[in-house]
Amino acid sequence: MGKLQNILMLVNLVIMLGGVGAVFYAHNMIKPAPTDQAAEAESLKSGALEQAQVKAVPIKKFVVNLHSGSNRLRYLDLEMNILPFQNEQAELIKASEYIFKDILIEIASHLEPDDLDTLSGKILLENKIKKQVNTKLGQPVVKQIYFSGFVVQ
Repeated sequence: MGKLQNILMLVNLVIMLGGVGAVFYAHNMIKPAPTDQAAEAESLKSGALEQAQVKAVPIKKFVVNLHSGSNRLRYLDLEMNILPFQNEQAELIKASEYIFKDILIEIASHLEPDDLDTLSGKILLENKIKKQVNTKLGQPVVKQIYFSGFVVQ
């Protein structure tokens, strides 16, 4: 019985030393390289400046006929500015202006004029346009749409 206890104590000691060694190794040997905070701050600043300098692309004013249940003609007189994710995408937006107009006509013609008069209706219109244009272009191009003219008659 004494020999069996000695063997168990020895096995227990080996397991305990192995655990202590693993903890020591994990805390002292496996450490990520320290980050250069000055370089990270500079990278964030330059990225923010780059994003702040992205310019919106204006889409000329145009009119969309709206679905109306009454005999009265209803329309949306709209002017918008498209903010791309990167400045390099501005040319793609200018070349794809017809896509924006086509999608806007498709979406707005199915909306009620009273829906477009609300803030939630404008946000819904913007989100639908962004989603469909980005899908049609096959890449995320439209970051934000700013309506500079929005008149529902």
